[in-house]
Amino acid sequence: MANLVGESLGKYKLLERLGRGGMAEVYKAHHPKLDRTVAVKILHGYLAEGEDFLGRFEREARAVANLRHPHIVQIHDFDIDNTTYYMVMEYIDHGTLQDQMNEHKRAGKYMPLEQVLGIMDQIGGALDYAHKKGIIHRDIKPSNILLDGSGEAYLADFGIARMVSTTKFTSTGALIGTPTYMSPEQGKGQELTSASDVYSLGVILYELLTGQAPYASDTPLAVIQMHISEPLPPPGSLRPALPASVESVVAKALAKEPGDRYQSAGALAHSLSKVLTPELIAELDQGAARKKAPLPPQPTEKMQEADLPRRGPLPTMEMGAETQAEIAGKLPPVPAAKSELMEPPGPEVEKKPRQEDKSKKVPGPSFKERLKSKPVMFGLIGIVVVVALVVLFSVLSAGGDCRSVETCIALAEELNRQGNVEGAIEAFGRAGEMVPLQDHEPNAWIWCTRADLLDRIGRHDEAIANREMCAVWQRGE
Repeated sequence: MANLVGESLGKYKLLERLGRGGMAEVYKAHHPKLDRTVAVKILHGYLAEGEDFLGRFEREARAVANLRHPHIVQIHDFDIDNTTYYMVMEYIDHGTLQDQMNEHKRAGKYMPLEQVLGIMDQIGGALDYAHKKGIIHRDIKPSNILLDGSGEAYLADFGIARMVSTTKFTSTGALIGTPTYMSPEQGKGQELTSASDVYSLGVILYELLTGQAPYASDTPLAVIQMHISEPLPPPGSLRPALPASVESVVAKALAKEPGDRYQSAGALAHSLSKVLTPELIAELDQGAARKKAPLPPQPTEKMQEADLPRRGPLPTMEMGAETQAEIAGKLPPVPAAKSELMEPPGPEVEKKPRQEDKSKKVPGPSFKERLKSKPVMFGLIGIVVVVALVVLFSVLSAGGDCRSVETCIALAEELNRQGNVEGAIEAFGRAGEMVPLQDHEPNAWIWCTRADLLDRIGRHDEAIANREMCAVWQRGE
């Protein structure tokens, strides 16, 4: 989709592109007659290929527009301009919860617990209201929670996932949602209830308390499988100061069986408020303020959203066979270069020329002496060298020559782990070119993975073309 900044869509003048994702683009826009600033979400054209999409779009948009809750982003309008489907929403200008979580991680701190309680209470109330109206969100995640200037939280993107859930694009076993926050039953493709949204909110709570999501892996399918079958890592293993009472609330929210969870999001928020007493909040927040080392990074949101400006509603993400590498681009950073491990130099001292006295020349310290004087530095350098050799061996053994689909995929994944996104894109492209026609459907994910990587480096038009190729392959064409 071309950049539409400066153009008009219906009554709205598009001022600035706020973000883009697998299902939509979002623009800041202005309604001249009302003098109102809004956010316009434009759905990608290929999503409208399914049968009766127009009817489904109108039904879902109307249902979401009727949701009137103080912590749900309000839908002002929805319409079609030729073949362009769009929704007009309330504009909230202080970014997303994901933005704020990233800021706290960079600062090496946890989010203040009073704010955590407020977010859980507000979003929990919004979900309970929607669930009573018969609407399940299906894609609860930090980038779908918007924050205003006073820190109030608002839930966005109701209905988008459901609008495309029965299109041809998702008719071959695809799943709607984001793997990091996906409930076990959602990962199995089962019918969803409100308990699925409760689980996703529980994942956000886990991440707010510990700085990490409970499950992370190199592939989205692996993350989904972990949600289904892996025991929950105790939050206390990441933040030992958390008491058992808080851990039990998180564990119940993230129970594998829907019937074992809190039966409403509000009940989860209420239980959390009972165990997080003011005294405990003061104690934990004080400990968090003393924390100096940054929290370890972890793959949560995708990659299209990683570069979005900190404002406005962001597009809902779709996860299925067509976007099954949503987390692949969110891997831990490459180990620091050797120069970053060296001790910082001391203050500069003015150098003065001197005559070398060859008769009294003193030999420098031997390697053994230097090793004894700085064991930590040399140990770290040794680790870096070993890791580099292991990575090199892995790339070579994985088929660095890229002569088959399998070796090209292995090479692409290894290059991505190293942070060589351009190389990974090239390897995935070569892999896709070698897939025979009869194997297109099971390998459609290659093009969506490549699209995700293209989005990460700003090549958005190519990314859209790759997603369309993914959709075509998924249909077996």
